[in-house]
Amino acid sequence: MIFTFIPDKESKKPVYIQLYEHIRDEIKNQTIKKGEKLPSIRETASTYKISKTTVENSYFQLLTEGYIESLPKKGYFAQDLRDYFSGEGIEPTPMESENTTSYNEAENHDKFKNENVHLGSIDTKIWKKLYNRVLTDFEEEVYSSGSYQGEYKLRYEISNFVNKTRGGKTRPEQIVIGAGIQYLIGILAGMVKNQIKTAAVEYPGYEKAKYIFEDYGFQTVDIPVKEDGLNLQYLEDSQAEIAYVSPSHQFPTGSLMPIGKRLDLLSWAEKNKSFILEDDYDSLIRFESLPVPCLQGLDKDDRVIYLGSFSKILTPAMRMSYMILPERLLESYRIISSKYTQSASKLEQLTLASFIEEGHIYKHLRKIKRIYSRKRNLIKEYLEYLWGYEVTMISADSGLHAVVSLESKKSAEEIIDFFADKGVLVNIIRKKGDVYEISISYSGLSFEELELSL
Repeated sequence: MIFTFIPDKESKKPVYIQLYEHIRDEIKNQTIKKGEKLPSIRETASTYKISKTTVENSYFQLLTEGYIESLPKKGYFAQDLRDYFSGEGIEPTPMESENTTSYNEAENHDKFKNENVHLGSIDTKIWKKLYNRVLTDFEEEVYSSGSYQGEYKLRYEISNFVNKTRGGKTRPEQIVIGAGIQYLIGILAGMVKNQIKTAAVEYPGYEKAKYIFEDYGFQTVDIPVKEDGLNLQYLEDSQAEIAYVSPSHQFPTGSLMPIGKRLDLLSWAEKNKSFILEDDYDSLIRFESLPVPCLQGLDKDDRVIYLGSFSKILTPAMRMSYMILPERLLESYRIISSKYTQSASKLEQLTLASFIEEGHIYKHLRKIKRIYSRKRNLIKEYLEYLWGYEVTMISADSGLHAVVSLESKKSAEEIIDFFADKGVLVNIIRKKGDVYEISISYSGLSFEELELSL
């Protein structure tokens, strides 16, 4: 097949993104049918007189998001998107029965946690300048309490930021600011506890989300996470009315939910009149591909609640997070909003708003991608130095933690202790036979620590 594509050489948008978006849209509207073979990279480059690298980058992004698949010696084929865009429901995947043991993070190793970001990654001179400007230009605001929902200036900037970087569809009135994801999940739980009784959570996953739901009286159900995200058949069987997911970079497995499964998940919410709580905590930090568009932007039935945070991309010391509510929950929020005071600093909210408005955050994102890409490569070398070349990287294209597999007769505790003695925190995700999958956070490790260790 040959698809119709005319590159716009005058556009500021790179040609590889133009081609990616063109093919993506052709698959979504079924101009390119499911299972249809795409032209080869060489053929596409020749047809449109663009470089092979341009086509490779476009195809790589389509592969990353799951719009196409690559079959060895056969080529690239459009994926089956289960007709979500034409309004049909999901076809649940069959349940698995594999001998898998999962482990939670060992409580006795909290002292080895690596929750910091890179020292010096944020330009504090710019932050001080903006903060001082707030003190001068917003003098009256300094002496008044903040909006319970968050300062409108920041909500406006976050709305534009999410729409631009994550493919979201949101407006400032939908956004609630708070000091941390846990605080915002608590607000949500208080809003929906009278209409929702069961919450599904990823396993293994972010346990604090589960604890918050339980503290508010919800029954929780653990949904196993597969290589491409949570198991939809288990979710269907759970009878849950809300599902907490991190589809763009699941913690701790590092899995990325492909587009087909994202659409199936959205169809599950639509069919069951349930909600999806999408935690998008570090999805902007991708090294080899573009950030995958969020579920919230794909949602056509107003069922996705979106959680975002600046703790990972800026600093955890800031404690600045946000929740984007679907339109159907805004009235419920209005009713309970008077129960909560604003937990995030008004001055820092206004400073962050200026940081985004003036474009500093985009420069910052480019900077930290370079920093963490280098750290990712160093941590791989360090693991190979410690363990040998049997270490295999499973997931390291995004975020601030890598997932690796290694073969060992040791117990899970022995492996944790082995790496802890070397100053590295590892979490055992699962074990299959003698092969362990482990996650390693490297964001706060210094270059000096890693380089001196090699």
